[in-house]
Amino acid sequence: MSKGTKWAGLALLAATIGWNGAWAYDQYSANRDDTNCRKCHGDFRSTGYVSKVDGQTWANSLHNAHRTTMLSSDCEVCHFTARFPVYLGKATGGTGAYQGEKFSCSGCHGRAADGSGSPTIPSEGFGAGLRQRHFRGGVTECVNCHFDSDPATTTVARENVLPPYYDNRDASHSAQPNDPCNPSPAFVENVEGSTLGLDNDGNGAFDMNDSACNPVLSTPGEAGATAPMLVTGYDKVSGQVTVSYAPGCGASNTNVEYGPISALPTYGYSGQVCSIGNSGTATFAVPGGSFFLVVSHDGTKEGSYGTRSQGGTSTERPEDAASTACPVPQDLAGRCD
Repeated sequence: MSKGTKWAGLALLAATIGWNGAWAYDQYSANRDDTNCRKCHGDFRSTGYVSKVDGQTWANSLHNAHRTTMLSSDCEVCHFTARFPVYLGKATGGTGAYQGEKFSCSGCHGRAADGSGSPTIPSEGFGAGLRQRHFRGGVTECVNCHFDSDPATTTVARENVLPPYYDNRDASHSAQPNDPCNPSPAFVENVEGSTLGLDNDGNGAFDMNDSACNPVLSTPGEAGATAPMLVTGYDKVSGQVTVSYAPGCGASNTNVEYGPISALPTYGYSGQVCSIGNSGTATFAVPGGSFFLVVSHDGTKEGSYGTRSQGGTSTERPEDAASTACPVPQDLAGRCD
């Protein structure tokens, strides 16, 4: 929905247990208390919300940004007449194009293409992309009820697939987002001065940096392009190395390429560590006396290994074409950085 809520807004962590319509998280909080989504994202009505994605502080509350800014005070889009409890996946239904549309939060934070359907709650299961966004960020509790929370088990609809409410924009809700790719100059998913829209498919590639939104930007960029990789921990006994790095744009995961220090001048790689995630931090083991690089990929194409300087000229580091543990070929043709 709003820019900062890509990671931080209405965490649609609810779905079905069997087919009886019971949800794990059917409300933002259980009883206006510090539970469910609120335990991480705070009181929905508190002014000065801070985005979990980009750290931006909103001048507004989550509630008012949604109600006033986006929905023109059409409360029934998310509420029933009684106002509380507020459910993540059902409501009375608003006015204009929203009449009969009773999806509440999942109308913007989920896609019907990811849903399981339900005899009692139509929007049940819509939020697989948002659950995967949380899973990749280390919040994995959703998988206890929803197998589709783990990206390894379920492929969700791509970024450019419309959430249900995005297809219902009308004059009475003129500020409602209508394009999940959030293109310039309108940036329709930006609401409170944040720097990102919603990661609708949860793969870590935001808006036009997602290849589903911009085919030209079809290959991932360099890991560490915006901030250098740093070694933040090393266990001499186990050989475990902990690093922080900036994930590459358009990437869904990261591999490690390593080789002996003696082979560093020619980048003589000797092995790989596959799929360390795309969160910006990772712990892995490499042989002692090794150099290593973190390299982003999108599952089918690998990004840049970075550049090296020789004789005053900057050139691309060579790819690892020999190792076979992580067989993702490099493609720099349409890199997004």
